[in-house]
Parts: sequence; C-alpha cells; structure tokens
Amino acid sequence: MTNTFVVIRDYRPGDEAQCKELVREATMSTVNSSFITGLTQEITFQGIVVCAAVMFIFMGLPLTYCLAAIPVVVFLMYVFIWLGHTMKAIELTQEMNNIARAYMSSKRTGFWVAELYNPPLIFGIKKNFLYETMTEKEFLSRNINTSYSKKMLVGTIAIARSRTHPDDCARLRRLSVTARYRGHGIGSALTEVALEFCQASGYTRVETVTSECHDVARRLLTGKGFDLHQMYHRPILGRLVAVIMYELVLKFRCFPTGQEP
Repeated sequence: MTNTFVVIRDYRPGDEAQCKELVREATMSTVNSSFITGLTQEITFQGIVVCAAVMFIFMGLPLTYCLAAIPVVVFLMYVFIWLGHTMKAIELTQEMNNIARAYMSSKRTGFWVAELYNPPLIFGIKKNFLYETMTEKEFLSRNINTSYSKKMLVGTIAIARSRTHPDDCARLRRLSVTARYRGHGIGSALTEVALEFCQASGYTRVETVTSECHDVARRLLTGKGFDLHQMYHRPILGRLVAVIMYELVLKFRCFPTGQEP
C-alpha cells in the first residue's frame, strides 16, 4: 500500500468550498496561454498601429513616444483577458453552489471529486510518491485506516445531459486537477469513472469541449477514444481575441446481447 492515494468518489455536501477553488484555479490557469494566443493575432498589431497613429497624428507626440503604444496595447490586452477569465471563474464558482441540484438530482447525471489522502508529515509534497487511485467502492472494500491522514480535494469531473440530444448523449464537464498534482493519473482516473457511469446510464456517446489552451486535457481525452467532431472560434475579448475550441465526441461500441467486449 502506497503512502499517498487518491479516491474518486461522489460529491458530498460540504465539498463546495474546495470545488470552487478547483474550478477557479482551472479557469485562471489559462490566462497566460490565452494572452500569448492574443499576441499572435492580427488584431493586436492593428491595435498597436492605430494607437501609435493617434498619438503621432492627433496628439502630436514624437515618433519615439509613439512606440509606447506597444506596451500599452499589450498591457491592456492582458488586463482585459484577465478580467474575462475572472468573470468566468466567478460564474463557475457560483455554479458550485448548486452542484446537488445541477448534477445530483438525476440518476443520469453526476459529479465526482478526487480526494487525496496524505500522511500528515508529508502533506503537500508530491515528489517521490506514487499516487494510487481507486474508486470509492474499492476504498471501502479495503478497509484502509485513514485516521491519521489529511484529506483534500485535488480534482473534479461532472456529467450532464447533452442540450441537443439529452436522451442518448452525455456532456462531460468540469474536468480539472489542481496544478500541483497533475501528471499522476488523477485526471485519467476521474475520466474513467465518468465514462463508466455514462455507459451504465445508457448513453451511446459523450461530448465535451476543450480549448487550444488545454492541450494536456485534449490529449487525455483523445487517448480515451474521443474524436474531433468540429472546431470553432470563441471570443474571449469581444471580437478582438478568440481561441480555438475543439468539440470532441466519444461513441461507445455496441455489442450484441450477451456478448462481452
């Protein structure tokens, strides 16, 4: 038995505060990558040119002063992108107040968390430790003594009904793992539990959406069998900056009655 392990379990009342922090961190973690994406778009260079032209022609400033348009536009872009992410984080944290109603009120929807159990002397240290992941059922069957372990939530995932095909298609949402504990299979374990739930609930496919800023999550999902369905641009700064969004779909294989996969 490893010193540190993670249990994938159903959401419980009282998890809201940590779930809020997890989704807030996940949302704000893409600020820098979105900013870099914005810098490479044509509108950024157009904004710099327009700003410099206004300063030179209408304000009569020397050309060398007009070069200040570069850091001004870059700074304003970062501020607005940060504000956009902050507003989104506030929206999602408000959703965490209604997890029970939004995800736990139907047998075909669900919300799961990854709960880390750490010995007290090494709490918060992840290096040189193997993170064993298990379901709540496995955890209870092993009768592990956790009386001296410290617990914290390090990941979330949710399943909702698709808006367009609610009867046969599920929507995977809120997949997040706190930055310190990524790369230890926690996201993969969360996804496995959610997909098994979808199959048991009678869904024939699962859809989800990621952005170009979530390369790791996209690789994880494609490794689980998700295929690219479509790509589109989503504005994050009005019409000035947009990120590429990827809609992914997983279709479950169907087998004849009585035949196992």
